[in-house]
Amino acid sequence: MQEKKGLHPAIACAIMVVMLCCALLMGANKGWTKEKTPVDTARSELMETVQARIETAYNLLTVAGRYMSRDDALYAAMQQDLTSMEKGKENLRMISMEQFSSDAKALLSALSARPEVQSDSRDFMYVSQMLPQAVEQCLYGTAAQNYNAAAQHYNDRMNSFSGLLARLTGVKQAALFTEE
Repeated sequence: MQEKKGLHPAIACAIMVVMLCCALLMGANKGWTKEKTPVDTARSELMETVQARIETAYNLLTVAGRYMSRDDALYAAMQQDLTSMEKGKENLRMISMEQFSSDAKALLSALSARPEVQSDSRDFMYVSQMLPQAVEQCLYGTAAQNYNAAAQHYNDRMNSFSGLLARLTGVKQAALFTEE
């Protein structure tokens, strides 16, 4: 009788272990990517509020640019706030809403006191009604708190065996949003 040739049992066992490890890693990656969906949704909502702040800052600077130098301290402060918010869309670190509001209100106050702004009905309406309302709308909302709660919950849950496996495959913990 002729002997069948096949894989040595140790090699077959090693291949099975490798395949099992690959399956575990792929499953963890897929599972944790799906688990991140609520975090991604909350981040999207947060970015909408940040974008509203950015648009308000651009509008403030557009009107202010018609009446004051870019070297003016109030204009420069708003420009720095805008830069911080634009960078913050990527790294989730930006100027605080309170600082943005304070700088915006100071700029609006200075603009509304200028005689040349008061004599331009369109710009006076912007600085006395529309832009203050836009700044106030930026103050309210819970998008940052909702995002941080979702991200923290995700990160806490990721401190598990499957979370470790997912991190080995490149799944990252969620960054928290911070205001400075």
